Amino acid sequence: MFCQKALAKISRSLTRCKTRPVLGSLQGVLRTLWQVTRAGSTQDTLHELKSRGLVELDGRDTVEFLQGLVTSDVTALQGDVTAQYSMMLNVQGRVLYDLLLYLHPDSAVPGQTDQTRLLLECDRTVQDEMLKLIRRYKIRKKVNIRSVDEEWRLFAAVTDTDQSEVTVGVADPRVPIFGRRILHPADKPDLEVEGMPLESEEEYHRRRYMWGIPEGVLDLPPGNCFPLESNLVFHQGVSFQKGCYIGQELTARTHHTGVTRKRLMPLVLDRDGASIETGTNITRDDGKNVGKFRNSAGKYGLGLIRMADVKGQISVANKSGEAVPVTTNPPLWWPQDVQIQWKTDRGK
Repeated sequence: MFCQKALAKISRSLTRCKTRPVLGSLQGVLRTLWQVTRAGSTQDTLHELKSRGLVELDGRDTVEFLQGLVTSDVTALQGDVTAQYSMMLNVQGRVLYDLLLYLHPDSAVPGQTDQTRLLLECDRTVQDEMLKLIRRYKIRKKVNIRSVDEEWRLFAAVTDTDQSEVTVGVADPRVPIFGRRILHPADKPDLEVEGMPLESEEEYHRRRYMWGIPEGVLDLPPGNCFPLESNLVFHQGVSFQKGCYIGQELTARTHHTGVTRKRLMPLVLDRDGASIETGTNITRDDGKNVGKFRNSAGKYGLGLIRMADVKGQISVANKSGEAVPVTTNPPLWWPQDVQIQWKTDRGK
């Protein structure tokens, strides 16, 4: 776990550093680490994710079939790579579903397209809709597609720290230091992991929001958000080298322009955000809109933020019309050049 005393000592040492740009970026990371530590987020916990569904795909054409539907390079799922983040987009390049892809634990020869078995994790509320969509594209492909919710239970082990001593499951492919995903057979005894108490799914979402990680249709409303604004590149969930997939053209063009003005960012609210409606404007003191509120758990949430416009105090109105003060900063796992640009825009 992160030690506050050690972080403070490192920070004091950095103040003697003569390379100011490096000093600024490193101290920014340390401030974020300090905030995470102060928030009490470093206890290892286990959470059953009943809001997520699982779909199995197997057959000779499984990899080729998925390769044309999702943003990630499915051929990379082999050997030591047993999980990856991905999205399905519509033809306009907007997000339909966020997915986590896994090699099936019983996949006999991972990486061979004629024997590969994969599991797709998605938001359970749109699972049936997603199944109908992917079956529509199946045509003559040799792929079997079915829900396996009755066969598996999905857990998240949230560690917020080095996982060298955690051996169950696979590292979360979105942000590996956040925790691990665990597929547990439904016919086995309840999962127990030493040193990890079982906590609520609501607590999992609270900690996920602290890290700025979106998940599900409340954070990524289908047909109403773009993958790059949703930090798909930062989550290693898209390949710009593989062949065509649905929604690829706009995604690739946006990426190669090098400009993403809005991004999903973590929010820290002055109070519980349950009374704030999704889509409510986030505004500055001068009334200028700087983004849209997405969702929250407790005092932590997500918002789509126009990064260059965040200056001074920002707030979001609850259902009573009362302004709730909000703060936002890039998460520690974002690339350093983006964090430095954030500071530059704010004159830091």
